[in-house]
Amino acid sequence: MSAPDPDIRLSNADREALIGRLQAATEEGRLDLDEFAERSSRVYEAKTYRDVERLLADLPEDGRALAVPKRPKPVADTPALVLNPVHSQVRRQGAWTVPARITTRQKHSGVRLDCREAVFAADDVELDVDLVHSHVTVILPPNASAVDDGVDLHGGTVVNKCHKAVDGPRIHLTGTSRYGRVVVRYERRFLWWRW
Repeated sequence: MSAPDPDIRLSNADREALIGRLQAATEEGRLDLDEFAERSSRVYEAKTYRDVERLLADLPEDGRALAVPKRPKPVADTPALVLNPVHSQVRRQGAWTVPARITTRQKHSGVRLDCREAVFAADDVELDVDLVHSHVTVILPPNASAVDDGVDLHGGTVVNKCHKAVDGPRIHLTGTSRYGRVVVRYERRFLWWRW
C-alpha cells in the first residue's frame, strides 16, 4: 500500500484509523497512557498527513505489523450448535468453542455470536440461518473472515464487513432470511471501549 500524499487533508475516518493504531500500540505497551492521550489529542488537531507523520514514526508501519495473538489450536469433535429461540435473545461470548456448523432457526429473536475470544473447531465454519423477523450478529476476531455462500433473502438483509480474505477461520453464510438481518463485523473500538 503506497504512502498517502503528506499534503492531503485528513478525514474523520483517517483520524479514527490513526487513533486505532495508537490504541493498539498502547495495548502492546509501546506507548504509555500519557503518550497515548497526548498523541491522540494531536491527531484530532492535525489537518494533513504531514502533521501526524512524526506521531507514528516510532511505531510499526501499520496494523499488520502489530503483534496479533496466536490462534489457539482447533478443538476436535465439537458438536454442531443448534439455536431455536422464539421471542428471545441468545448470546455466546467469551472463551467458547465455535463448532464447524452452527444452525439457527429464529422467530422474532436475536442471536449474538461474539467470536473474539472463541476457539474455532475448524477453519471453515458453516452458519446456516432461518430467520423470521429476527437478527443475527457475528463479531469476528481480526484474523477471521466471512463469505455469503447464498442466503436466500425475502425482505431481509445481509451485511458482511469481514469479506476480505485473511489467514484464519472463515464463516460461510447460508440459509433463508424472511424480514431478518445478518450482520458480520469486527470489533468496534473507541478509546478503551470495545463492542
